Amino acid sequence: MEEALPPVYIYSPEYVQLCDTVHSKVPRRASMVHSLIEAYGLLRAMRVVKPKVATMEEMASFHTDSYLQHLRKVSEEGDNDEPETVEFGLGYDCPITEGIYDYAAAVGGATLSAAEHLMEGKARIAINWPGGWHHAKK
Repeated sequence: MEEALPPVYIYSPEYVQLCDTVHSKVPRRASMVHSLIEAYGLLRAMRVVKPKVATMEEMASFHTDSYLQHLRKVSEEGDNDEPETVEFGLGYDCPITEGIYDYAAAVGGATLSAAEHLMEGKARIAINWPGGWHHAKK
């Protein structure tokens, strides 16, 4: 019988801190989720894997260059009600905050880390909790 692989949990304190800091719709959501995982003793049943940060090239394999450039620009300069912001799905439900580009790169990289473990057969289950908390468009 094949030995069961433990689920992979994509986590690092830095990753959770970034998600808590940038994602302002629900303050400290990443920390709350991680605290629940610890409180229920789930860490004993999982293998913790530190996430990588996605490069611009990795994100460009799915997102357009214009979207990524806009995201980088508004992340650094803020949004001046540019028409592209709405076209890219940013705004009320996906507010622009300082550091949003770094947040996107972190979440994208964490998702890539999870996918790599699955594709390489290192895990049958990989979890990146903050990975579903954005609404990025292609």
